Amino acid sequence: MSDLVLTITQPAHGSALTGPVPLAGTATGNTAGMFFKWFSSLNAAATQAHPEINTANHTTVSLNFATPSLPEFGSHALVLAATDQDGIDLPSIKAVTRSALAGGAPPAAPTPCVVHQLNGAAFLNPATNGLTLSKASATIDVLAPGAWQKPDPDHAGQWLANTDYQAINGVALTLRFEPNGPADPAHSADVPLVLTALPVFRQNDKSWLRIAGPLPVNLGLGSYRLLLKTSAGAAVVTVTRLIALAA
Repeated sequence: MSDLVLTITQPAHGSALTGPVPLAGTATGNTAGMFFKWFSSLNAAATQAHPEINTANHTTVSLNFATPSLPEFGSHALVLAATDQDGIDLPSIKAVTRSALAGGAPPAAPTPCVVHQLNGAAFLNPATNGLTLSKASATIDVLAPGAWQKPDPDHAGQWLANTDYQAINGVALTLRFEPNGPADPAHSADVPLVLTALPVFRQNDKSWLRIAGPLPVNLGLGSYRLLLKTSAGAAVVTVTRLIALAA
């Protein structure tokens, strides 16, 4: 009986995603009696009974899981797993005699698969178009990627930095300010964000990053576009607010 070997073929490790993506993998060796499950570290729909993405079908058909998946903004550590028990309860886990695994996060995973979903970035502040920001002292709040924080196990209702997630995060954020009109490089500015250095807070059951203080001095006054650019590699997705800059 040949050993079972799993491979994730889509998406590729390190991929930047700008929308839904099918999950695809291969299984070589003896697949008889095996159950196949896809897992993501950012699966918002996961439950204790069904932490997997493909809840309805665990047969070899699910090796090609062509359904809108990975919608959560941020970096996903993907795992494709196969076991000879379908259940995830403790007795089923203890009864497993054959298993295989592909994906996971580096450095522990020998064949890692971490991909970066760029869709879903958002402003909390400014919440709508038409608001005014002060050049001297502005406050801008943006959605933190992925599971940026985790519950504090020792203090109910409090949250801690999720350093495991932050170590694999590959989503970069940049703010761009540009006049709302013809291109004007002299009065435009890019502000790359050092995410781990920003204050973070919880609101609407999400983690938000705060950028506060004076804006670049070369910016003018009046109507501006404020762009939140999310990127991984060469891929970029942009969210835009129309704002007014005041002194």
